Amino acid sequence: MKFTWGTGIALFYSAFALAMIGAVIASRQYDPGLVDKNYYDLDIHYQAHLEKKQNTATLTVLPSAAANAEQQTVALQFPAGMKVTEGTAKFFRSAEVGDDFKVQISSGDDGKIIVPTTKLHTGRWHVELDWQAGGKQYFYETTFNV
Repeated sequence: MKFTWGTGIALFYSAFALAMIGAVIASRQYDPGLVDKNYYDLDIHYQAHLEKKQNTATLTVLPSAAANAEQQTVALQFPAGMKVTEGTAKFFRSAEVGDDFKVQISSGDDGKIIVPTTKLHTGRWHVELDWQAGGKQYFYETTFNV
């Protein structure tokens, strides 16, 4: 059998089609690891989120997060005199989606919250603080290292 231009083109397009089918199958098995699965809902309610960030910008002292490796805890420090009545702290890192978790938070008058970190792997962590204090809602993002 003689190898002609037509045979070469047919083989090329067949290989290309098989490669595309393989790429589609491989991409369907990959989890992109989105930070939030409901990102459409977050987009719809972005104005409320923006108002929380603006309330946080008015604070003279911003919240902070510091890890203590010996005690395996993370200390979330809110401004002095701010009593967090309710809220959430979402911990996540870029390396692995399975490590992400969320905890409910509330503080005493000192504004300090201790979160156990026995399940935190070493590395850089992000924490999103979404809380309510004094009738206002706040949102703040910060990072810390374990």
